[in-house]
This record gives sequence, structure tokens and C-alpha cells, in this order.
Amino acid sequence: MGPTQSTDTSSTPTPVQLGERRSSSGLRWTRRRLIFAVLPLLLLAATYAAATIDIRNHDGRVLRGVVLGDVDVGGMSAEELDIEFDRINSFISTTPVYIETPGAAYQIDAERLGLALDRRATQAALLDSGRSGTSVLRPFGWLGALVSKREVDAILRLDASAAEAGLAAVSKTISVQPGEPILILSNGRLQLEPGTAGSILDVPQLVRDLSASLPSEPGQEIFVDAVTTTDSMIDVDIQALVDLINGQTRNGVEFVVNGTSIQARRDEFRSWVELDLAGDEPRARLNAEVMYRWINAAAGIAQGDIDTRALIVEGAQIRLPVANAIMCCQADVAEQVFESVLSGTTTINLELIADDLTPLADLGISELIGEFTTEHPADEDRVINIQRMADIVRGAVIEPGDTFSLNSYVGERTTAKGFVPAGVIYDGVFDEDVGGGVSQFATTLFNASFFGGLDFVEYQPHSIYIDRYPFGREATVNWPTVDLRIRNPSDFPVLIWTEYTPTTITVKLFGTATVSGAQTDQTTEPLNECTKVRTERTRTYADGREEVDYVGATYQPSEGRDCDGNPTEPVPGCEDSEGLVDSDDDGFGDLCVPIEAICSLDTTPVDEDDDGLIDYCSAEECPADTKAVDTNGDGNLECLALDAEPDDAEPDDAEPDDPTESDAESG
Repeated sequence: MGPTQSTDTSSTPTPVQLGERRSSSGLRWTRRRLIFAVLPLLLLAATYAAATIDIRNHDGRVLRGVVLGDVDVGGMSAEELDIEFDRINSFISTTPVYIETPGAAYQIDAERLGLALDRRATQAALLDSGRSGTSVLRPFGWLGALVSKREVDAILRLDASAAEAGLAAVSKTISVQPGEPILILSNGRLQLEPGTAGSILDVPQLVRDLSASLPSEPGQEIFVDAVTTTDSMIDVDIQALVDLINGQTRNGVEFVVNGTSIQARRDEFRSWVELDLAGDEPRARLNAEVMYRWINAAAGIAQGDIDTRALIVEGAQIRLPVANAIMCCQADVAEQVFESVLSGTTTINLELIADDLTPLADLGISELIGEFTTEHPADEDRVINIQRMADIVRGAVIEPGDTFSLNSYVGERTTAKGFVPAGVIYDGVFDEDVGGGVSQFATTLFNASFFGGLDFVEYQPHSIYIDRYPFGREATVNWPTVDLRIRNPSDFPVLIWTEYTPTTITVKLFGTATVSGAQTDQTTEPLNECTKVRTERTRTYADGREEVDYVGATYQPSEGRDCDGNPTEPVPGCEDSEGLVDSDDDGFGDLCVPIEAICSLDTTPVDEDDDGLIDYCSAEECPADTKAVDTNGDGNLECLALDAEPDDAEPDDAEPDDPTESDAESG
């Protein structure tokens, strides 16, 4: 028999036991699944409940996780927000704002922009953050705020008027308008060249950038880029117009003037075309001035530039000479010519006009703005010089802002230029020289300029008042140092026109009446022995403005005397063999004469008071018991006995001479 096998029934599960075990294990796995499935829902419910409770607890407050700039304002009430807003506003007012451009950064203080925090709008944005959407979804937003902050930009308010003023200077510097397209003539053909791109200061974008760049503490700076580049201007309509012009002028244009045919080549005609972009729609036009000048020259009907010396002046009226008065054409002819050419017409008849006024008005020299006349005796040499000056200066034009120099324009007064010797004033005394008398012309021009409102850059009045000139309102000239220089302050040219009669000289100024001058006061005061004159001028401008200035003069007490009573002429320098004498008995030496003509050979000239004049002649040495005496008052001394008396001795009852004085006079 084989070995016996024993069986342990306690360790081997029965089928029933196995079924029970399987049933118990499945129950445990079902519970686990239930727990894993329910737990997130429980957590979500708990979170949702916590979020809902927290949101409700924040009624009237900012929700958690909300930041304003860099500051966490979660949980703040309206009162606490006001405190934060005060702090932010204090930063804003002192914050430098840098507006960045590709080339540079321009600084301006935020306060100058009128920039301030909009409290109400910012507070509303903060309180609304996290509360938008349905109430079911709000807790999920709350949960998201636990992970990442909800950023809210401050809402800034820009004071429009303050910003306009604050940005004015910066905008002018930063903003560059796009360049307009231009026409160029290349190889005889018109081509459209686009303008340059521009840049503008975008103010709305600037405010948005500032709101997003709010400082959180003092000392911070704001950098914003609010410059927008604009495209260069180009337009298909303009290009189409240019193409049309090129096409219609391919064979040039013929003009018929006074029965004469003149042909403008296509490149000549095209060179007159200009773009006109001022209106709502682009258009082209002809440069009438250039076209008319070409037609005048080609037809031989004008003499080119206006000869201002050949103008015709009658009173206050100025007109063109006939040579310049017949010309092409009426003002609207250029437009008519252009329309005809664009419509296909290539032969155009032109009518000339006779206009002796409009060209001068166009130049700005058609109105009499200043005039003055001075008188003089006829048939004097000085009149030749006055009229010669008038002939040279007639027709001179002072351009806007320019200065006219009488010396520079006329040059040195010489006999070769037609000037003659006549009276002048040198060193305060009357004399004679070539060109004498031209100061009367200078005075006349000075006064025309005074009333015409021109500026005086340089002038010098006469040192001696001459009654043919206005008192205190006159000028003199002398080559090359003493000049009359007047400046044209207007925006229009000024034409100097001169006229004369045998006894008068007149200067007229033609221009555009924008200002006039009038004498409104005059005062005089002594300056030692001189008289100082101050003349007030009031200039009244076309816009009603008034401006006061002054001209002055200082007159000597008499010919040859300065304000201190001293001679104006320099004292002659005498040679060693000469002596200085007072030839006109005015107390001042003015003539050098040989010593022997003053004192005899046996006497010595004596200047007792060191004034340069010989006071008496002294004998070198008289014998004993004699003295030197001027017996006849001619300055010559004779040695006479002490008890002798000259022929003109005083009578016995006269007071005796003071011995001290006698000794002093005799030297």
C-alpha cells in the first residue's frame, strides 16, 4: 500500500468561503471608488461655500487678490481706497513722464498734463473686479484669484485744457506731419514723388499708457510710447492726373499772342504745373507767374524785371511805365489754359492786358506810407549835391527786415560822381568840402522814415541847429563815419522815391500800409550850455497796436563851442618858432603866427596862465634903474627909467598900481 497523505481541512477554504471573500473585497473597492468620487465634490462644495461666504463677507469691499498697480487692495473698503487714492495722486502729481520716440525721450510732468486719478471710476472698477458674470461662476473666479492676482489698471482723468497746454510744446517737437507728394520733372516728364512718412502724438493712447504705468511709490518714472507713424501721402487720383497731363502735353502747347505764334515745349509747359492739395480733393494748377513771365519774354511784350527808377509817380499814386504795363494776362487765364490743355486743346489764343497798378500791388509797393519835404534857397552849390543824392537814391528798395545805409548806397561823394564843394560842419564850425549840403537830403529821408514807421538803426543829428530843419528831428551824414541807417520792419518791400524843385527836396516811401508814425511829444532840457531835445514818436499798427519810441538831438550853444563852453575845434599845434594867438578875441587860441610877429627880437614871449596863449613879451634884462614897459599896448616892451611914465600914463589923482600886480603883469 502506498504512503498515506493527510489533508488539513482548516487551511483550505471551501467554495462557500471563497465566495464570501470575493463579496467582501468587492464591497471595499466600491466604497473606495465612492470616496474618491465624492471627496472632490465635497472639496469643491466646501470651496464654493467658502468662496460664496467670502464674497458675501466682502460686500462693499474689494475682493481678495485684486491689485491696483503693484498694490494689493483686496479687502479694502471705500474709505480705505480713498486713502490709497490720495497716496497714488501724490505720486502722480510729481511723476516725470517720458514720451519715447525713436530718436529721443521728451519729459513732461504729469501735473502739467492735468493728469489725476479718476477716483469714482477706479473705485467702481476695483469693486467690480471678480463680481462680473453669474453668481454661479463667481466662486470659481475667487478660487482663481488664490493662484494669480486680478490686476486692475487705474483710470486716469486728463484735463483737456491743461493737457492741450502741457502737450503743445512737446507735440510740436514730436509730431511731424507726413510730407505731401511733390511733382518732379525728370527727362521732360512729370513724375509723382511720394512725401515722407510722418509721426503724430496719439493723446488717447498716451492716456491709456499712463493708466497702465501708474507709479506705486515716490521717485518712479513713467515711460510711454504714444507716437504713431503715419504713411507717406500718395493718391491714385493724383497719379492719374499726372498721367493725363503728360499725355495731353506730349506735343507741347501753342500760344497765339497778338497774332504771333509761340510754342511751349512739353518740358516747358510741364514745368509750370504744381500740385494743389489744399482742398478736399487733389488737383493740379499752373504757376501763373512763371507762365506769364515766359509768355511775355517769348512774345517780346515786356522788358522783364521792373525798373524801379522808371516808375511814374504823381502825388500819392505810383504806376508802372508803359514798357512794363502791357503783359499777359488776366488772373484767371492760367486756369482756363490748364483746363483747355487737359481737355485736349493744344492751340490757345491769349489776350494781353494793360495794367500799370496790379503788379506793384502784388509786389507790395503801391501805397504811400511816408513823405517829407524840406526847403532850401535856389541856385546854391549845395543844391547840386542835394539833387545828386536824390537822383542816386531814387528807386532804391528796402526788402522786408533789411537795413538801408545811405553811405553804402551812395558811396563817397566825389567830383567824379557829380558832387561839388559846399558848406559842411567840421568840429562844430562851418566849413566847406565836396558833397556839402547832402545832410539836407539825409534829414528829409529821416523824416519820411519817421512818419512811415521805419526803424532807425543809426543816425546823428547836426551839432548846430539849422532852422531849415525840424527842431530835434533831423540827421546828418559824412563819408565814411557818420551814416543814416534805416530798417524796414514790415513784411513788404519799401520803395524810396525822390523828387525835387529848385527850392525843395521831397522823399516819398511806397509800400504796404501796416504802420504809421506821428510825433506825439517833444521835450528840451539844458545839458550844461547845450540844449538836449527828446522827440516822442507813436507808431500805430494796422491791428490797432501802438508803440512809442524816441529820437534825440543835442545842440551846441553856438558855433565852435561845446557844452562846457570850450572850443570844439582842436587847438592848433604850433612849431617852436611860432606862438598861439587869439585871432577872434574869444579867449581861445586859434592861430599860430611867427614869434617875431608877436614879440620883438630883444624880448621873450610869456604864457603867464599856461593856456597856450602869449600874454606879453618880456625884455630879457633891463639896465639898473629901468623897467620893462609896454608903452603902446602892442605887446612889445621897452626899458624905461623907473621915474618915467608912458604917454598914456594915468593922471596924478588916479590910484597907484598895486606893486604886486605890476610885477606880475610885467613878468
